[in-house]
Amino acid sequence: MIRRVLAPFATGLLFLAPVLLTVILLNWLSGYLIAALGPGTPLGQLLGAAGMFFTPSPFAAFWAGLGMAALLVWLIGLGVQTRFRPQLEGGLDGLFARIPVLGPLYRPLAQFVRMMGSSPGGELAGMSVVSVSFGAHVEALALLTSPRVHDFGQGPRYLILIPTAPVPVGGGLLFVDIAAVKPVPAMRVDDLAKLYVTMGTLTGGAALT
Repeated sequence: MIRRVLAPFATGLLFLAPVLLTVILLNWLSGYLIAALGPGTPLGQLLGAAGMFFTPSPFAAFWAGLGMAALLVWLIGLGVQTRFRPQLEGGLDGLFARIPVLGPLYRPLAQFVRMMGSSPGGELAGMSVVSVSFGAHVEALALLTSPRVHDFGQGPRYLILIPTAPVPVGGGLLFVDIAAVKPVPAMRVDDLAKLYVTMGTLTGGAALT
């Protein structure tokens, strides 16, 4: 039951990830990445102003506005899970494409996030989620780019992609010893996308064992 309720929110968050990531990048470029959602930031003030419709208390208004934003994300997630996804994506892309500063940042972010959450037959259809061991005590979730084995004289290697969180447009392509790569069949590519975009708070319920 809890998973059924959280699934639309996770879908909506992933759908809106390009917008959120664009805002985060802009805040970082202008020196305001820290506390980007705090009450003293422009976005926090906007949430507080929305919450003023329900309470005169600035503190309570901020949390009320945050709750309204979460409900909106959940409703969008429901829409994305239905046949309205193309209309929602087209409308959002068209809106940001007309904004000179945001458009160039938004487009590559949107393309990458949708690739991460693509359906079978998409650009990432040939990739799979794997666990990569770095020593005896460290593991990382990554994408195996293909089953092709590479050898540059140091032994057989797989090419893996490790995204970064919470902005997965960065990351690293690494050639790793095939003995250090373990498949994670219970986790899908879109589960991995949710994991990185939400910094580990939403994993889609996939087991890693």
